[in-house]
Amino acid sequence: MDRTVLIIEDEKLIIVSTQMVLEAVGYRVEAAMNGEEGIRKARELKPDLILLDIMMPGIDGWETLTRLKRETETTGIPVIIFTAREHARGHQKSSEMGAAGYFRKPFEPDELIELVEKHIGQKTKV
Repeated sequence: MDRTVLIIEDEKLIIVSTQMVLEAVGYRVEAAMNGEEGIRKARELKPDLILLDIMMPGIDGWETLTRLKRETETTGIPVIIFTAREHARGHQKSSEMGAAGYFRKPFEPDELIELVEKHIGQKTKV
């Protein structure tokens, strides 16, 4: 059974490096370059986990998270905020908005794998 991770991220280098790390340990990785595309792919793919950037063109990560959590089709998918910004308010806001975690990039491959493994089983079936 494929375990799928959807990356919603506008930086191609981050997508490629994340994809390489996760595919090396057996995950299927799909990517979206913006929030609208990410929401559409989340509905279609029903991934086991979403890694979501905050700063993107169009709708930002916070609005994307709000929409993912509001929709019946995607509300049960764990979302990890995946950002280059680090501040306590971001951690708090992501938790308040229903995100499963908050992770800094650039990342250490082992830490990313550990985080994904920790949250992959938390998807609730809809």
